[in-house]
Formats: sequence, structure tokens, C-alpha cells
Amino acid sequence: MILSDNILIGPSIAYRSEDILDSLRKQEPVGYPVWYAVTTAVEEENLMYILSGLEMRHTFYLKSNLRLLGIAGSREEAGNIVLKLVQTGYNKGEILNMKQYLEHRGDGCMGGRI
Repeated sequence: MILSDNILIGPSIAYRSEDILDSLRKQEPVGYPVWYAVTTAVEEENLMYILSGLEMRHTFYLKSNLRLLGIAGSREEAGNIVLKLVQTGYNKGEILNMKQYLEHRGDGCMGGRI
């Protein structure tokens, strides 16, 4: 998993964010199962995935080339992160290049909170 430099962090998971990100940096399963990852998608026709903490325990995701864009404490919060990412890309004029925008979003930037 590639950790974006600008990971959006939902308010309900902020207190656990460093533990989650440390585990992901080490490509280890996160000990806390109740969280969601917003990542880029593998397929060309999809932009993003919302993966549960339980799904993120699978080696496939930990060792993949997916880019982590955000973490959330609920599925609803993850949906809000997706909405913010798409809206930001649209506002920057990247609507026709959204997949490339998301894959390169945050390179060289600091993390953020929603």
C-alpha cells in the first residue's frame, strides 16, 4: 500500500490515526478492526474503494500498489471523504482526469483532516 502524503483523516478515527498509519507503513495488519480505508482502485473504470479494517488485514491490500487517500471511523465518514476528494478534484478542473489526479494527489503535501 502506498500512503499518500495528504491522507484525509475522519474526526471519529483521528485518535487512532497514528497507530493505523504506523501499521500500514510496516505493511502489518492494523490491530483495531473498526475503521475504513479510502484507496485508489485497481480497475480503470473505478476511482476508489472503501475497504473495511477487516478487509485491510488481507496481505493483498497491504502489499498492493493501491494509494491510501483517507481513513475513517465509519462507512458514512468514508463516504464523506470520497465526496471531498471528488469535489476537490472537480474544483481544480480535474474532472476528466480524476483517476490520475487521485493517484498523484498529495504528493509532497502534508496530511489533512476532514
